[in-house]
Amino acid sequence: MTTELRGNKGAADMLDLRRAVTEISPVPIAGVEGAAHRVTYVNPAFCLLVKKTKEELIGQEFASIEPIGQQCALLLDQVYRTGSAETRTVRERSGSYPLCSYAMWPVLSGESHAKGVIVQVVEETSINQDVVAMNEALMLGLIRQHELTEQAQRLNAQLEDEIAARKNAEAALIRSEKLASVGRMSAVIAHEINNPLAAVTDLLYLVRSIEGMPDPALEYLETADAELKRVAHITRQTLGFYRETAAPTTFAMAGLLTSVLDLMRAKVRAKQAVVDCQCDSALEITAMHGELRQVLSNLLANSLDAIGENGRIIFRVSLSRDPRDGAIRIRITIADSGKGIDSAALPQIFEPFFTTKDTIGNGLGLWVSKQIIEKHGGSIRVRSCANRGQRGTTFSIVLPQTASQVP
Repeated sequence: MTTELRGNKGAADMLDLRRAVTEISPVPIAGVEGAAHRVTYVNPAFCLLVKKTKEELIGQEFASIEPIGQQCALLLDQVYRTGSAETRTVRERSGSYPLCSYAMWPVLSGESHAKGVIVQVVEETSINQDVVAMNEALMLGLIRQHELTEQAQRLNAQLEDEIAARKNAEAALIRSEKLASVGRMSAVIAHEINNPLAAVTDLLYLVRSIEGMPDPALEYLETADAELKRVAHITRQTLGFYRETAAPTTFAMAGLLTSVLDLMRAKVRAKQAVVDCQCDSALEITAMHGELRQVLSNLLANSLDAIGENGRIIFRVSLSRDPRDGAIRIRITIADSGKGIDSAALPQIFEPFFTTKDTIGNGLGLWVSKQIIEKHGGSIRVRSCANRGQRGTTFSIVLPQTASQVP
């Protein structure tokens, strides 16, 4: 901050420029002139600091006024000589007066020569030092409070994570117990229906042996016999009396789709649904025929439940290659024009006992299907949209074509 005087204005004119502001300032301010630094102006705050009146101070050399010390006089000489403002805390004590800090600005004439200096004095009283210490303590306290707050937030986050993990573990235990209960109940049911199944199978054999049976009736009997064998197979697995020891068989995918459609034909007809099968008749796969039939039956049944009357379902089977090793894979896609699955439910649809069918479903169909697909070394994914005008669900299954990857 530099003030320049123009023309031949005197010291009084110089001080008039500052007086309006400095008179009411609580900061001690003085104006000096010449190389001897004689006082030409002081404000009331400066008088209060040095305990003297204006009349006593005007005309005195600034360095002779207590608590002004030698370092202040040297700094004043420097500012007057160089014409550059300076701010400095002077660590000196004069008599009983406190430590002081100074800010000095030269007042320049038209020839850019310093005519005088304006001096601002700030006393470092014990009260000020206490305030500084209190401010430092307050700042440290705020920093410590911030650190403690951050630490508390981290601990809360860890606690929330632990609570969430414990809840997840409890939910997993509950699901495991449910599965165990279902297993025990299934074993009891399978044991009870095993004997009736054997009786019905024998009766079907006797009916098929009747001479003169119409061909359509024989066809239905063959289908019924195949389904009974599948039920018997499931009951043996449930009871633990039967373990799949036969090697996977090679069969045509088109034949598998036809058998699934024949099984669900009555439901398809009741819905007046259009089922479009797109599969090369020569496309074959080596896998467990009955298990894949169970998976496709589950998915087709779900699609029929989702669509309304005159809905559309597409079965598409095609070849693809694994991008990792180039191995040939079979891709099976089942797409429907149904109401779709809510996005919030999609991550859970393969979990046991989760269903979107309210009281109709048991929540095990997709879970079992996923287990079968993964047992074959494959994967199953789902995409769905429940928005109006774009509703529908698509399941995509990828399986190895050969039996080498089937457990």
